[in-house]
Amino acid sequence: MPAKAITALLVALVMMPVATAAQEDDVSTTVFADDRYIAGGDYEIDDETTGDLFAAGEEITLSAPVSGAAHMAGRRLSVEAPVAGALYAAGYEISLDGAFDGPLSVFGAEVEIDGSLARNLRAFASDLSLSGDIAGSVILAADELDLDAAIAGDVMMTVREVDFREGARVDGQVILYVEDGDAPAIPESVAPPDRVEIRDLEAWDSDVGPSMRDLRRAAWLAAIRGFAFSVLLVAAIAAVAIFFVPGRVVRWRERALAEPGRSLAWGFGALSLIWGAGVVLAFTVFGLPLLPAAFLIGAALAYGGYVLGSYVLGVAIWLRLGNVMPDSALPKIGLAALGAVVAGLLALIPFLGWLFVMALALFGLGALVNSYRARKTGGGDGEDGAGPVPVG
Repeated sequence: MPAKAITALLVALVMMPVATAAQEDDVSTTVFADDRYIAGGDYEIDDETTGDLFAAGEEITLSAPVSGAAHMAGRRLSVEAPVAGALYAAGYEISLDGAFDGPLSVFGAEVEIDGSLARNLRAFASDLSLSGDIAGSVILAADELDLDAAIAGDVMMTVREVDFREGARVDGQVILYVEDGDAPAIPESVAPPDRVEIRDLEAWDSDVGPSMRDLRRAAWLAAIRGFAFSVLLVAAIAAVAIFFVPGRVVRWRERALAEPGRSLAWGFGALSLIWGAGVVLAFTVFGLPLLPAAFLIGAALAYGGYVLGSYVLGVAIWLRLGNVMPDSALPKIGLAALGAVVAGLLALIPFLGWLFVMALALFGLGALVNSYRARKTGGGDGEDGAGPVPVG
């Protein structure tokens, strides 16, 4: 395979995780097996998701349908499109307005739900407003509740203040948890007295606890799934490079291990040059359309650097433990996965984690740039290398 074709293939694979990035330059998007993964600042999801959606950011607006489940976390969340599967939403301000075929679990300070719900609802908020038609049962915990919904199933709730509006109705049983018998009055238009039960607040944990354990279990599974996906993606891209350009991978790795400080500096300089050039071109007005391309190219190269950095990190750990560098491709792919696992775990460290991930991406990118620079200046990294090309 010609070298230029190989390079094009690698660039395309590296750009896969960011090829569908959202409009803002601080948002990254990955679509894998129909599932959509999004993280960033303020953005609107206006493309239909045929699988599950995982979104985290500052302010998120969902305006396109989701065929699977939706997992969303942010300061402000707004859902204006139908979600076919389960919806998990956690944030400060949450607004849900649409058709929801799956169960809803919502956690926030200010929550407003106005839509058609086909399944059960679990909502926990300080200020909760609920309206629309709910075909299932409901669990509510709120300081202030504004209820204007027709609920076909049962209701379990603990509230300090509740305002029953004209449309409020419960066709099933109402179980109200109160402290010291201080229960708000339930109008007969909402539910007749024979379907209203008052329980002590202490019974809330034993009655609702199993549901919360199921929710925590689902959240852990989603987190583990996302973590495994990121590791497998790094291993897959590394595998392509190891199989198709083994000699260059060896030289990139050796260059990174031999000159870690210089690699980090070159990575920082290269990314600053690309993004800085995009901003400068934008000031010319004529170059404004090139700004998104500059950020996209920079993000793609940074992710490529993260893949190489993860591989080098795995190799460094392996060699540090006193092992020898393997010759075959599969163990090397395993080392890339090892580095991705370690990087992912370190990323969980508050504040310092994202700094480590950024440094790892710049380190890998710098190794690529440093190797290319050495080849151009005759430093032994020629097109085919100086001397025999190492295997793997």
